[in-house]
Amino acid sequence: MIRSWLITTTMCVCSVWTSVWAEEPSKASPANKRDSVMTGQVAYSNPDAPARNHQLDALSALQEWSARLESIVSSTGKGETPELNQNAVSYLSVLYLYCSAKQGPCPFILDAILDADIAVSRHESSVKCPLTTRFFKSYVAHELDERGKFLFSLTQGLEIAKFNTVERPRYVECKETVAAIVEDKEVLGQRFGEKGSARESVAALRALLAEVQDKKLDIFEATGMVSK
Repeated sequence: MIRSWLITTTMCVCSVWTSVWAEEPSKASPANKRDSVMTGQVAYSNPDAPARNHQLDALSALQEWSARLESIVSSTGKGETPELNQNAVSYLSVLYLYCSAKQGPCPFILDAILDADIAVSRHESSVKCPLTTRFFKSYVAHELDERGKFLFSLTQGLEIAKFNTVERPRYVECKETVAAIVEDKEVLGQRFGEKGSARESVAALRALLAEVQDKKLDIFEATGMVSK
């Protein structure tokens, strides 16, 4: 279900970019958030608001989770990370959209999520994708591909559409990807350890989380998920 929805959406995106940007967005459109996303200047409008507390809770959970993941991928690549609640998973899916609107495709986020599933699959000697599955379910539920149409520039939109067509399927088809990786000792050697690619992906995610926290950015407002 998730896979077919994402593939159908990707096929439609390329054909609509020029028409989307040819139309003048309404004042209520998420397009009005694009400049704020690009500059990263949308801060919490009310420091004591419950929405902010939920975001801070999610940030805290993700920082703990990513710290444990960094430790795992820097060594054997086997282990379990703290289980993320739905609030944190939803935040992570919106963070992916926020990052994509700022700089184009952000595969390091998807790689970090995939690495967590690879690590637990190796730890339990059973291929599974609990976090990747939950991430994409949240992504689809929030209709983030649709929201992205109003946040990306034309160039970004085409880059994202290409990434979604060429690269994203291997994350969506997580079990096949994990199964192939855990059976390939050469790939495992390149992915995990002090000089592995997984460590770079997790470090990039942790840097993004630190930036959002330090600048007190409200990524839900910046991406048009909520209004002031």
